[in-house]
Amino acid sequence: MDINHSTGENVITSTKGYMWFLSLNIIICAWLLLRGTHRPDIESLPQLLQILCGCIIALSAINLIITLKIKKNINDGFYHAVLPFVVLAFGLLWSVIFLNFTLYYQNPLITLMLTVSVLLPATITFFISGRLLLLFSTPLALCLLYVETYLQDQFSVVQFAGVLIMLLVIYSARYILLEWYQRVQRSEYEKNILIKKLVQQAHYDALTGLFNRLSMASFFEECVSALSDSNKKLFMIVLDIDYFKQYNDRYGHVTGDKCLIKVSQCIEQSLRKESDSAFRFGGEEFVVMTVCNEISQAKAISQRIQQNIAHAHIPHKGSAISSVLTVSQGIAQWREGMTLEELVEQADKQLYQAKENGRDRVCY
Repeated sequence: MDINHSTGENVITSTKGYMWFLSLNIIICAWLLLRGTHRPDIESLPQLLQILCGCIIALSAINLIITLKIKKNINDGFYHAVLPFVVLAFGLLWSVIFLNFTLYYQNPLITLMLTVSVLLPATITFFISGRLLLLFSTPLALCLLYVETYLQDQFSVVQFAGVLIMLLVIYSARYILLEWYQRVQRSEYEKNILIKKLVQQAHYDALTGLFNRLSMASFFEECVSALSDSNKKLFMIVLDIDYFKQYNDRYGHVTGDKCLIKVSQCIEQSLRKESDSAFRFGGEEFVVMTVCNEISQAKAISQRIQQNIAHAHIPHKGSAISSVLTVSQGIAQWREGMTLEELVEQADKQLYQAKENGRDRVCY
């Protein structure tokens, strides 16, 4: 899984890790400013270092306020565009602080400890975005190498190698964290795919892709609840493929399955997306539930189903009424207090009547 600049920075600014990083900046600078307040044996920071620490505290506080204020939309617009410059500013300020620490106290060990204290949280915060981590850490790394190379009385290969090892450890930690993050994201993605598959299996017919019989009840309840606030009516259309047993006997079950798929597509093409839903009720029987103003609209849906199936020209030499596939349909209207089972029973009666009247027709 690839993480581009935009994706990585979106994740950073939308997590608590970024606020943690800003808070640590404030805490470390506040400690540096206050460490000598009640200790006469510890010298206070020089004025330049105090100003630089104050700048980091102010910059961190401003970014904390912005992050908390517009947390939901933080990845949109101006703030997201200037984030790389903000991170670079942090890196430059800390590098100047570390350089002045070394010049003033003549103790590179203090600088090294402070660098680790700042660079390690930055690695944890910015590991997703290589660009942000590079912008923050490059000034610090150059500062450390400059200190070890030019500010020492005597150049030490061991100390220089120690700085390189420290930087290598911190940067390699980024790839370990990134691998962990990618594994978690991949696992989350696979889990979501599995959930979608389970939802698909629970609510949809595996062969035709229509809603299955189990999902009818919830759809029925939603329709009935919606009808209480409107003047619309709920109709159920039950349709059955004429002489489907003979179709299977003549063409085989594999072709029979293809026929069911084609019929389901014809049904879907006949529906209005906003108010109609189709279900595979079982075998060659299908159900359509539709919310209409009048029975004429429900009849129009049935007629479109008949027309679309007729236009599909599915051969059916086993049929006693036609050389192509036909369907019989029954329509029932839901009445106040009627259960789903009672509505299905009423529609089934109309379907039976359509078959009694010669099939390939609609009864209401």
